[in-house]
Amino acid sequence: MSGEFHLSVVIPNRNRAHSLARAVLSVRDDDAGAEIIVVDDCSDEDLSAEYSQLQAMGVRVLQQDSRRRGGAARNRGVREAGGTHVSFLDSDDVWLPGRHDRIRRFYAAPGRDRTVLVSGALLHIDGDIRRPHQPDWRPGRSLVEYCYRDGGRVQTSMLSLPAGIARAHPFDEDLRVNQDTDLAMRMDRAGIAFHIDPEPGVTKEESPRPDRLTTGAETADLSFAWYRRESGDWSPAARSGYFLQDRVWRLADSGRRPAAFAALARSLVPPVSPRETARRALSMIAGEGLYSRLRAGWRQRAPAPADPGLIAAGERWRDLDARARAFCATARDAAAGQPGTIQ
Repeated sequence: MSGEFHLSVVIPNRNRAHSLARAVLSVRDDDAGAEIIVVDDCSDEDLSAEYSQLQAMGVRVLQQDSRRRGGAARNRGVREAGGTHVSFLDSDDVWLPGRHDRIRRFYAAPGRDRTVLVSGALLHIDGDIRRPHQPDWRPGRSLVEYCYRDGGRVQTSMLSLPAGIARAHPFDEDLRVNQDTDLAMRMDRAGIAFHIDPEPGVTKEESPRPDRLTTGAETADLSFAWYRRESGDWSPAARSGYFLQDRVWRLADSGRRPAAFAALARSLVPPVSPRETARRALSMIAGEGLYSRLRAGWRQRAPAPADPGLIAAGERWRDLDARARAFCATARDAAAGQPGTIQ
């Protein structure tokens, strides 16, 4: 690829001001030349002040005419993107320094015009930054086996790809959950290659929150309906992995404990990760609050060696968080009752 590389970053948003500002600032810090497209999915809250301030920074803000959820918002952002390549970022996640250059250098190499780059990820959970396990990708492995049998992460905020591939393979707008896995599986079946970058490119917000889309009985049922539709050709291990990696925690988070324990038992036929099975069982037996305290106590008794990468990521998160709050306050003051306009 020659020097014409230009990256568009698509961020869907609904009712978020502070975390959206944090996400946008994190991209701008890494490369001010990237095109940032925010697609508002019919927010109930008045975000005109914040959107006006973002537009003044050069961010494109697009408004959906009705609430159509994240898949449709991302598809619109891709359709209107001016870049040669597209990255996705959820509005509560944070882009890490150096990611733009890693994406540019990856696609500068020949033969990668039909490859999806999956950046590594860190996790932000209740103020702590953690480094999740990400297994290696071996050539010839299927995407579904990687995600469910091996426990690999291929989530939306981790994805970068040529814009033409993104347009040819849009998100399924009828899905409310499992959109990222569904998209990746369809691209894999179409012969699109995947490359797993071990270097973290994003910090994902995974703090428990009652308003998260993934919480609730309805989303557990929707995910299971998707699984039943898609899993006809999956291996027994991939099916077990779905129950362990997806079904168990959705049921537990929605308060359906007996069903969650039944799903955990199902994940043992065949077993795919005894350690993860034990962790989830202990979490459900003790309750999330007690389990979190037990984990914190264990870490204090047997602290892990200091990880400079996690320390730096935590400092960056807190700095961006403070700057985002100041950004929102400034936007409200500047608006002074004058509504902004969005496209």
